[in-house]
Amino acid sequence: MTSKSFSSKGLLGDSLRRNLWGFVLGGVGFFFSLLLPVLMTMQRALETRANQLDRFPELVDQNWQSALSVVSSLLGGSNPFVKTAFVVMAIVCGIAMFAYLHTRQKVDFYHSLPISRTQLFVNNYLTGVIFAVSTYVVMLVITLICTFAMGFGAAVHWSEIGGAVLCHLILFLLLYALTVLTTVVCGNTVITLLLLAWVMLSPLLVRMLYSGLCNKFYESFTMESANVQATLQLSPLVQFFLLDGLYYGRMSSVNVNYIERTSALGLLLVYLVAAVAVTALGWYLFRIRKSERTGVALAFTPAKLLIKVYMCLIMGAAFGLAFGMIAGDFWFWVGLVLGTVLFHWIVEMIYAFDFHAIFAKPVHLVAILVVLFAAMLCMKFDVTGYDSWLPDRDSIQAVSINGSAEEKLTSPDNIDAVYQLAEMGTKVNRDALYEEGNYRGLTLRFWLSGRTAMRFFLLPDDEEVNTLCNQIYSSEEYKRATWPLFQVDLEQQNAKNQYSLDIYTSESGYGVASTLNDWDGIRQILAALQKESLARTENGLPVLRLEIFRLDTDGAKMREGDAYVTAEDKETLALIEKLAGIKPMPLSTDNVKQIELQYSMQEANGDTVWQSVEVTDPVDIAALLKNGINRDAMNLYGTNEAAISGFLLDERMDSVHIVACVKHGDTENWYWLIYAEGDWPEKVVEKYRPDGFDTTNDNVTSSSTATEAAG
Repeated sequence: MTSKSFSSKGLLGDSLRRNLWGFVLGGVGFFFSLLLPVLMTMQRALETRANQLDRFPELVDQNWQSALSVVSSLLGGSNPFVKTAFVVMAIVCGIAMFAYLHTRQKVDFYHSLPISRTQLFVNNYLTGVIFAVSTYVVMLVITLICTFAMGFGAAVHWSEIGGAVLCHLILFLLLYALTVLTTVVCGNTVITLLLLAWVMLSPLLVRMLYSGLCNKFYESFTMESANVQATLQLSPLVQFFLLDGLYYGRMSSVNVNYIERTSALGLLLVYLVAAVAVTALGWYLFRIRKSERTGVALAFTPAKLLIKVYMCLIMGAAFGLAFGMIAGDFWFWVGLVLGTVLFHWIVEMIYAFDFHAIFAKPVHLVAILVVLFAAMLCMKFDVTGYDSWLPDRDSIQAVSINGSAEEKLTSPDNIDAVYQLAEMGTKVNRDALYEEGNYRGLTLRFWLSGRTAMRFFLLPDDEEVNTLCNQIYSSEEYKRATWPLFQVDLEQQNAKNQYSLDIYTSESGYGVASTLNDWDGIRQILAALQKESLARTENGLPVLRLEIFRLDTDGAKMREGDAYVTAEDKETLALIEKLAGIKPMPLSTDNVKQIELQYSMQEANGDTVWQSVEVTDPVDIAALLKNGINRDAMNLYGTNEAAISGFLLDERMDSVHIVACVKHGDTENWYWLIYAEGDWPEKVVEKYRPDGFDTTNDNVTSSSTATEAAG
């Protein structure tokens, strides 16, 4: 007679009873990752609140809100401890429930039971799922009860908790299914763990290697931040810790201090489908797996060659890139060989469990090396024409000059200008012209039919390129698409997200001259500035900088960017004076008693040397201040950045820095002065130029070098 415990109906219950360790592991794991952190946070917050009620009552509400936020995050999808517990449960349960396949005696026993392979697979699979899911749900319920009982009910946001539960379960199922699959494929538990690590992380490694190789061999290759995010999605294990329930965060391209919450529902649906597909594959392989394959490295012989080739190609390329980064191009090719040979040996030793197997399959090793070298040579000599590729002009629907997806320009004039830049960049790549002269880098994006393409080009820093760039930067379409000034919704009557403006003048330097928080006033100023900035006719420099902030629900200021007011913007200046009491305050001899002229010269060995000359003559100081503005107050740190903001600077500032010592009461600060194109104080600069630092010097230095020189 067949025991009920081993019948198809009673096997699941029997499995749960015989593996109580699973409930213990899950209970302990989720206690330490969920219930305990929440209890500790709430208890500490209550103690802090009790202590502050008498001593610091003004801090009570702020600290209480902070505690509620922490508790909410622990209950939601950003709790890393819960995610770690799910990963551990997925790996431990997945291996434990199918590890009998790696032991001859257990295989003989389980496969002799009067149930089908399908029923046995479903039973073991569900047992592992129940261990994790049941303990998580129970501990979550207990945690919520404690949260309400201790007075932290405001921290419970059901939608976020529901999203976190859904996210956790989907990712657990996918990681669990991958673990089950590798356990079935392997015949040894140690090999299972090694293969599992490779399965979970190698897609991420492959994408990183692809980017590294393209960056090495292709001059025009560039990788955008969205591709970095997509790369991380290739590894569910890594992506799990980046998700916040049904959302994942990415850095805003407009505001680097602001994290945008973007829906991850589509990604989770893909992961769910992948979990189902991997489970189905695991079930199929479980059914056809031969019992006598117990104890071997891989239970399926055809998989041996595929896994070995895949691993050797990837690790050969990884060694090549690592060697090349450390020692140069020659060692890249040495690394390819060493990495491929080493991992061919390792894989063969693992397959055979014999050290002497390193000499096995030499034909495989040679073939893998040939394929790897052929692929690298194709990239090196650009057989596919990556660097010479240029889209057909008629197929381009939109463009971007700085590579940003938000900077989408569709006017024919801008498309033509970007296309001309791309043609010049392609010619530079083809003829390797970037090895001589001064060049500027531009990232160009093309929107084509159903896809986008992005290329990085080094372009000559000459009049033709600058004219094309400035034509784009000065267009109304570009300003509306990219300037922070035009990103604020001025149609709001009562701004849902409150805004504030910090106002800077040349005289105020790093300090804020005034702050405006009234939405009606801010809207009037920005509306006037939008109109006047589109009507500017002169290449003047800003006299005021408006730093735009958006306030979140907690009152935290999130920087949106800068808006600039010039002397032409009469209506805007009048509004700012009326509403904020601020007028442009240029630098003058009243607060500047000393200026340093810092001259650069490039020596024969390529080193750049600097020499400073002090100017104290009030007449010369006045001449230097006449058309100069405070670069630091206006936040303009280079000719290209200024051009993007609508201002053309004199490029002679690259080799001569004019640094003013500005007095603010009892303190002094040094600021770098910048000048509009055509306003360079050439007479005074040449008057103090040291011998040997002649005007033919065309050396270009970075702002960091300039800062060091100023110090």
